[in-house]
Amino acid sequence: MAGLDDPPLPTVELTDFLLPGQGLSALLIHGLTGTPYEMRYLGERLAATGIRVHGVKLAGHAGQPEELGATTHENWYESVIAGFEQLRAYGDPIVVAGLSMGALLAARLAIEQPDAIEALVMLSPAFFIPRPAHLLVRLLRPLGREDRLYFRGSDGSDIHDDSARRIHPGSRLIPLRAALNLLELSAYVRPKLRDLTQPALLIHSRLDHVCPFDRNTRFVMKHHDRTRLVALDESFHVITVDSDKDRVAQETIEFVRDYRVAPSARYA
Repeated sequence: MAGLDDPPLPTVELTDFLLPGQGLSALLIHGLTGTPYEMRYLGERLAATGIRVHGVKLAGHAGQPEELGATTHENWYESVIAGFEQLRAYGDPIVVAGLSMGALLAARLAIEQPDAIEALVMLSPAFFIPRPAHLLVRLLRPLGREDRLYFRGSDGSDIHDDSARRIHPGSRLIPLRAALNLLELSAYVRPKLRDLTQPALLIHSRLDHVCPFDRNTRFVMKHHDRTRLVALDESFHVITVDSDKDRVAQETIEFVRDYRVAPSARYA
């Protein structure tokens, strides 16, 4: 519990955001139960280099757990498509980056829009969650009432840095329906990963407690040979706000900078 003399926690923005730039657009996608806030620092770092950035808010997120439980992974993907179409109107090349479940949505977009997406960044991708959690979700499904059953999350997000964890917004209640939709999304995207043609950057922490490092990284590296892996050793799952956030941002900037074009080149 915070003491009387502790400084007040800073206000964080939970809404989607659009940061100006030119020559390259980046679409950023947050994770399950997350908000655009967890992608904002990365977005600001990208924008500081002149890249246009759009951080989307996925359907059902940044509100009450009941709102999340009323959506499906197709609704989440519709939010991604809406953000993608907004960026496409600018006429610049587009890269897409996602965290956790957002990485699955980003991969789906890259696979289904091979001519419009230049490159993919997967941050702590949720192709696999721990086996006990996966089994529990499957065992609860036959009970029905998927919109009425909730998991109680931990007291904080899976973040190593104490100060970042204290201010990080997110829902402590996870609807069973949302967890099932994550598994369905993963099952949908995994067999399609071989169809990914764009180069990819994979950044994952060895200390991730939500999406196991070994299983997820082995899967991606096995099924897409144009992926470069960056392994982190300090952060936990939410690497975009954690101890390695500066390295995550710098690796992403260096990876996508080759896709930026000069303004005159767009009309050549």
